[in-house]
Amino acid sequence: MIIDYLGHSGFLFETDRELLLFDYYRGDLSLLRQKPKEKPLFVFVSHVHGDHYNPNIFTLADGYRSVTFLLSFDLKGDHCIPSNHEIIYVDEDQTYVVEGLGTVQTLRSTDEGVAFLVATSKEVIFHAGDLHWWDWLGEDPEWLKEQEIVFQREIQKIEKTTIDVACVVLDDRLEENYARGMEYFLQKCHPRYVIPMHFWKDQSVVDRFNLRPGEWKTDTILLNSAKDNHWKI
Repeated sequence: MIIDYLGHSGFLFETDRELLLFDYYRGDLSLLRQKPKEKPLFVFVSHVHGDHYNPNIFTLADGYRSVTFLLSFDLKGDHCIPSNHEIIYVDEDQTYVVEGLGTVQTLRSTDEGVAFLVATSKEVIFHAGDLHWWDWLGEDPEWLKEQEIVFQREIQKIEKTTIDVACVVLDDRLEENYARGMEYFLQKCHPRYVIPMHFWKDQSVVDRFNLRPGEWKTDTILLNSAKDNHWKI
């Protein structure tokens, strides 16, 4: 599997049979033309926020290869979505069988839209979208408790799944609470690889997290997305 990190929460995965693009909103997509034409492209958008959704993705359906869009339910009605494209709208807490790909399970986000658990014929990929333990300093205690409950409940739904690669939020804006969601996810899910995403100005957050002690390191390899953007695994 080849993985290209496109910045923020955007990723391009290449497997033996398909291409998967997650939450693109910036970066160079010209590398898609370098990929085998016979591999279909599946484009995932976890929610409508501008740092996860760029309408330019629809230009990828230019006839060069087969393209299918899997869009969160909160994009319905967006005037930028063409009517003549292959669109699958997904709701939270559902499982879809997608021709040419495999199964796509969705989780409820703690912010907007959904998270994706994608099982191809060989690989299992998790992309969190904005599903995270948003433990903001100074926020309303009742709202924070709801964040904790929903996040833990959603992660527990997939804790018995063998995940090859997980793209998980590590947001520096949460200050001292930046690691809480990532640590909980790794304690429960134990993916083969984890790639931090959604960090903003302070990219050192990835190194700081990697230096923290944790039993998860016996099961999981962290790919440092603050320093690298291309991996073959």
